Amino acid sequence: TQDLIFQPENTMPRILTASLMIAALAFLVMPLAQAGDSHKHQAPLHTTALGLAGYSPVSYFHADGPHVGSPEFSAQHAGVTYFFANEEELSTFSADPERFAPAYGGWCATGMSKGKYFDVDPTTFKIVDGQLFLYKNNEQVNALDVWTAGDEAKLPTKANAFWKSENGI
Repeated sequence: TQDLIFQPENTMPRILTASLMIAALAFLVMPLAQAGDSHKHQAPLHTTALGLAGYSPVSYFHADGPHVGSPEFSAQHAGVTYFFANEEELSTFSADPERFAPAYGGWCATGMSKGKYFDVDPTTFKIVDGQLFLYKNNEQVNALDVWTAGDEAKLPTKANAFWKSENGI
């Protein structure tokens, strides 16, 4: 039966392969198309949004910094699933999720202050007035450095105003 797959007259495997490739391409392109829509920065309904790339939101408030959680200990908040390292972290989050969930839906705080949505590096963060702020950090820019070089008294006000206007708050 192996020979049948490669025979030219047997087009079913090629059609199936082409269909799978088209479906995979559509799956990859769809988020890119949505990325241009500045008013819809939510995960599509058919996906599960994993917050903080699996890092425990509670762990950002520990002295030893953030650590990756486990799917064994998970909770949803505002349509996002978060992982925790243990039952204690899960319980702490569940008691007050607004305290531990990242500001601006997990988007870059510096981006928010500029009226833009930037992806973040979940290990580049700062606690500002008891709230978790995340920042973009790649080869081109460390947005935390941009934030701290700016007027830190005004930046949260700008970021909050943009976030509220985008989310009808």
